[in-house]
Amino acid sequence: MKYFLYLLIFISSAFAKAQLESSFWYFGINAGIDFSSGTAVAIDNGQLVTGEGCATISDQFGNLLFYTDGSLVYDANHVIMPNGTGLKGNSSSTSSAIIVPLPGNPNIFYIFTVDTDDLVYRDTEGLHYSIVDMTLNGGTGDVDISNKNINLLPITSEKLTAISNASGDGFWIISQFEDRFFSYELTANGLSMTPVTSTVAPFIELVTTPITNVDVAAMRGYIKVNARGNKLVAAHFSNNTTAEFTGITDVLTARSIAYANGGELYLYDFDNSNGVVSNPQPLLTRQDGGSIYGVEFSGNGQYLYAEVDYMNASTSQVFDLIRGEIVQYDLTAVNVANSATLVHQDNITPFRGALQLGLDNKIYHSRFQQGELSVINNPDNAGVAANYTFNSFPLTQNATAWYGLPIFVQSFLLNGEIIAIDHCFGEEQDFNINTSASIVSINWDFGDPNSGANNISSELEPSHLFTAPGTYTITATVETLNQIFTTTTTIIVFDAVMVNSFPEKLEVCEKGFDQATFDLTLISSAASTSGNQMVNFYEQEEDAILDVNRITNPSSYINQDRCQVLFFRVSNENCFEIFSFEICIENCPIKVFNVLTPDGDGLNDTFIVSGLYNIYDKHKMHIFSRYGQKIWEGNNETGSWNGTSNTGLFSTGSRLPTGTYFYVIELNEPNTKPVAGYVYLQ
Repeated sequence: MKYFLYLLIFISSAFAKAQLESSFWYFGINAGIDFSSGTAVAIDNGQLVTGEGCATISDQFGNLLFYTDGSLVYDANHVIMPNGTGLKGNSSSTSSAIIVPLPGNPNIFYIFTVDTDDLVYRDTEGLHYSIVDMTLNGGTGDVDISNKNINLLPITSEKLTAISNASGDGFWIISQFEDRFFSYELTANGLSMTPVTSTVAPFIELVTTPITNVDVAAMRGYIKVNARGNKLVAAHFSNNTTAEFTGITDVLTARSIAYANGGELYLYDFDNSNGVVSNPQPLLTRQDGGSIYGVEFSGNGQYLYAEVDYMNASTSQVFDLIRGEIVQYDLTAVNVANSATLVHQDNITPFRGALQLGLDNKIYHSRFQQGELSVINNPDNAGVAANYTFNSFPLTQNATAWYGLPIFVQSFLLNGEIIAIDHCFGEEQDFNINTSASIVSINWDFGDPNSGANNISSELEPSHLFTAPGTYTITATVETLNQIFTTTTTIIVFDAVMVNSFPEKLEVCEKGFDQATFDLTLISSAASTSGNQMVNFYEQEEDAILDVNRITNPSSYINQDRCQVLFFRVSNENCFEIFSFEICIENCPIKVFNVLTPDGDGLNDTFIVSGLYNIYDKHKMHIFSRYGQKIWEGNNETGSWNGTSNTGLFSTGSRLPTGTYFYVIELNEPNTKPVAGYVYLQ
């Protein structure tokens, strides 16, 4: 039996999310994170000073292109682009801006913005778009002056998100106001100026009280679409009515009521084939008393997270925080609202802040005026196993988080990685994609052109036999229900061990008591002639696999059973193979020394028969005179004949006369015949 195993086993799952457009984050006060290496690293080269909304975009390889707070646009050199001022967003808007690439053109990007007004929200300027052309300004980009601040909606909330469409050839850009969602489709043909409008609960009234900073509360909160593009969540920080402020003239009282009355959290179905939002499901309502701001989906798509603030009305301050909570919902539950699980709560600092999934599959929580971000470390896990840690990701010195984190096209955050194994040459390798998305098709390129037509495959889980040891780059182009993305990884095919033919069985004559000494190096010297390989022996197969309990004396190994299976392992620096062979002891032919001189000198004092005693332990020996008279008999217990008689007429125990005698030895083993001959007694 032969085993082919790996000495070094690596899961070569590339840092290969759908693409790397969300590699860089800039937010808060000069705060930033670089995810391009696969690990979140705080950086301090950003120029944003924003309380809430912001957006960044990198290319598919993770190189920063530009970023914005919805009003100013900075290029990759952290310089404001030409025409990059005066966009119609607002740094106090929850989702001030989102950046969406024009399908089919890697140089054109749309910046969608939503305005806000902290004093009188009715004075906001609504939803706009501006176009950035990366071919301009020496390749660092410029805002196209003829396509700047193009109005789409005269008024909307602070909500904005985007997702790939079902055909994978465009994006939906979505905003919300009152009880309507507006979905705009962007394809290679450009932006459709007519939105798909969906009217669904709840109705969020734009309060018309003349008291400032009251109507804005209900407009705050994020909307997100999951990466699969079939669910949408909307967080409404409050849901007040104009009537509730009748007779109230004190600004602080009015604002405190606006902040403390509770908001709404709703889950919807989203159809990314037509942009329709439907099936409103209340997860939290005003009656629950919480104000909801940040929301995010887990990387595997199973869980939804919401950031909820509970506050007392106060006449001495805008709000009085009771506690903040991170709540998890299981989207696979029959009743999603009933699946709510409290992941974390505290009242250490102001709680309200964005939740945003990073390329490391962690969800980051921004909290007001903190030098760190809090983190949901394992958002794919249920309940408290999601592991929320307060202020566990430190920002750079002099950087401060506020309420917002950058938002992205949600399908950019879709998990997608190649699972493959570094392995030894000669082993057929299996490949698959680890993703939460529904895969339509995959086109594989194994980076092994010498394999001819076998170098490509369209199977979902293919296998490939590489033509030679080496390093190979594997590429998979994956089509999901939402998008098409390309991901790569690198694997190593190590040199396999070289094993020659070897004896499958060693047989050695028994020394007695069912034991013999075996030279196992006869096996190793035949099996391996390479100086770069090692050969070790083991009594158990599992020991050979784990390389423990080696046989330490292979050149003089004493068996444990008459026939026994042993194992040997041939290994090089990275690979090994396991083989088995058999050792057996045999009863070899006896050898008779036919001279007996019992004179006490220690030489031939007894009748020597080599290979008889303790080997043929059932034997019987008979000694006869020249006249055919039996004069002695013995067996394994009596020992060898010493020249005396123990049977017959001459049974005196005395030494017999010099002369020739005859023996018959009955071995009494299967398939053996008696051995007869003469012995000379002197």
